[in-house]
Amino acid sequence: MAFMEKPPAGKVLLDDTAPLSAGIEASQSLHSHTEYIIRVQRGIAIENSWQIVRRYSDFDLLNSSLQISGLSLPLPPKKLIGNMEREFIAERQKGLQRYLDVITTNHLLANCELVKKFLDPNNYSANYTAPPHLPSHLLHGQRVVRSGHSHVQ
Repeated sequence: MAFMEKPPAGKVLLDDTAPLSAGIEASQSLHSHTEYIIRVQRGIAIENSWQIVRRYSDFDLLNSSLQISGLSLPLPPKKLIGNMEREFIAERQKGLQRYLDVITTNHLLANCELVKKFLDPNNYSANYTAPPHLPSHLLHGQRVVRSGHSHVQ
C-alpha cells in the first residue's frame, strides 16, 4: 500500500510504531499446567489494551526462537516436579514478568515479528509459526493490515 493511500474497505491500518508493554495480571492453575493472564498495551492509551493467556511452554518456545539474538534472556528455568506449588508459581510469575520486561524494552526484540505475534496474535498472521532459528530478516518489525474491528477486551 502506497503512502497516503487509504486502507481497503474493511481493513484497519495498525500503528506498528507504538511500543507494546505487557504485565502479568494473574495466573490460574489447571489440572496439569498453569496459565498466565497477561495484559498487553499498545502505546499509552489504556483503551488500546487486551488480554492474552500463555503457558510456560509458550514462553519457552518463544525463548528458543529468540536465542539466535545472542542476548542473555532471563527465562525462569523449567521444573518438572513441584511446578504446581503455589510458591513456585508465584516465583515463576515474577520471573516471567522480568522476561516480558526485557523483551518489550529491548528495541531489537520488541520489533521482532516473533515477539509481536506472541503478544498480539490478533494482528499478526495466524499461519505464522516460529522457525527453529530466527533469521535476521525476521528481527525487523513490519507493518501489517488486519481485517475486522478493534480487538480491545
